[in-house]
Amino acid sequence: MRSSPAAVQPGSVPGTDAPRRATLLRLVGAGVMLTVMADTTATTLAVGLMRNSAAGNGMPLNDLVWLTSAAFVPIAALLASAGRWADLFGRRRVLVIGLLVFVAGGIATLTLPSWPAVLAARAVQGAGAAAMIPASLAVLLGELPEQQRRGAIALWSSASGLGCLLMQAGSGWLAAGFGWRALFAPVVVTGLLLLVACAWLPPGTNRATARSRPDLLGGCLLAASIAALVLAISKMTTWGMDSAWLACAALVLLVAALAQARRHRVPAIDLTLWRRPGFAWGWLATWGFGMLSYGLLTLQPLYLLQLGFPMMEVALWLTPTSVAMVITAWLGGKIVRKLGPYGLIYLGAAVCGGSCVVALAQTTPNLWGLAASIGIGIGVGALAPGTSMATTLTAQPHQYASAVGAAVMSRMVGGAVGVAAVSVIIDHPFMAGPLGGLASALAICVAVSVLVGSLALIKMLRMPHATGEVMVLVPRRMLLELRTTLATVAAEADALQAAQLAGESPAISPTTAIPQQRRATAPAPAMRATAGSPTRPLGGTLVRSPEGLSSWQ
Repeated sequence: MRSSPAAVQPGSVPGTDAPRRATLLRLVGAGVMLTVMADTTATTLAVGLMRNSAAGNGMPLNDLVWLTSAAFVPIAALLASAGRWADLFGRRRVLVIGLLVFVAGGIATLTLPSWPAVLAARAVQGAGAAAMIPASLAVLLGELPEQQRRGAIALWSSASGLGCLLMQAGSGWLAAGFGWRALFAPVVVTGLLLLVACAWLPPGTNRATARSRPDLLGGCLLAASIAALVLAISKMTTWGMDSAWLACAALVLLVAALAQARRHRVPAIDLTLWRRPGFAWGWLATWGFGMLSYGLLTLQPLYLLQLGFPMMEVALWLTPTSVAMVITAWLGGKIVRKLGPYGLIYLGAAVCGGSCVVALAQTTPNLWGLAASIGIGIGVGALAPGTSMATTLTAQPHQYASAVGAAVMSRMVGGAVGVAAVSVIIDHPFMAGPLGGLASALAICVAVSVLVGSLALIKMLRMPHATGEVMVLVPRRMLLELRTTLATVAAEADALQAAQLAGESPAISPTTAIPQQRRATAPAPAMRATAGSPTRPLGGTLVRSPEGLSSWQ
């Protein structure tokens, strides 16, 4: 009987089936990000529609944006745990469970009548997306060879731009014909298609044990912390000091979640990732990227709808941004080989911030505004793969899903904060003029771009420069063993040559034939080797230079 691709393990796939399996992996991984980003785009468009029509029932903007935040909070809170569960219980299994929950929440969003019920359904969708996101990329990274992983991350990131593009292109027709709820119908259809495709995915490794119970308490504490923080930001202008106390409570809940993570065997927050070199820098850059990208995603349709554009024209104005995002994210997989992840982050932040400055100078939609919109798409498209690689590739292979979960959690927390901040600033601007709220929000986006770019620049300056020399860090014990071995080989070679010249059979003891002057007196923990340098003599000592390097003398 012919076996399905899901039953074939990596490394044992025949040559004819391997390309098909790799294609399926890429399609499912990209399809998940396409679906999640299309869902997020649908919420931002729905918020704009309800704010500028009777469908919003006169609710203030900081209440309407909870259509977005209701999904962001469970995504951000459960991503790290879901990534951990995917590494332990099987990545395909967690992906399927996430898709089932996501589709159920989408159906409820389409059918439930009351606003609280809709927000609850959005939270269910967020919980499903939290399981889908890390499991999808972990399946890619775990099954593809190492040389194909950067390209897979670029495809996975660029698919989010494609989802945004497709939703914006069809949103005008859907909203005009069926209302704002119809914007969530396409993601339910794509979720069902992905469920079918999962039947042919490799099952992955189940490393769970009897003691691998998930940290549900830690996940709940983290969710409560993020929800309290977002609520404090969105209500800071109306609640006053109560918002400050709520922010303090969010901090206390976060500390409790971290304490729980230190005690639990399978924590909601994988603290070992933070010990990986460079992970914290990537996490901070990803947080800023989430705040910037989701803030701009909310801001653009609000600006155009406030000017009186119908939904069909709004979709046309937003399309160039999404096209630029898709193309740049795809090219980012190639550019990152020359610039590195942080070089790509710096480039994206600079382009995005400059485009926001150009947009600030425009009072009406024009060609300069269109150019700024394209520039924003280019900047966000460069930031997406750059931040993903800066965090994900610092993890060990068995931590891929956990790293993806932690990285996207950072993006979603930043996104929730960004959306809440934009809603508050638009209603309470610090700049004057008829569009003072939108201008104030753009100014905040410029500041965030500067911060992300500065973070990437500092990280690049801290990294070793490519000067043609390679710094090789060697443990002290290995240097001693290598020194002893080389000296022994040299001594035996000298004795053998002398014995051959004398016509005698050599009898050399490796431990007594080492010349005393060949022993190192102070081996150093680091040596610098330059390509093309001449061979050093074995005799002498290791001397440390003022720069902290060591050389033979």
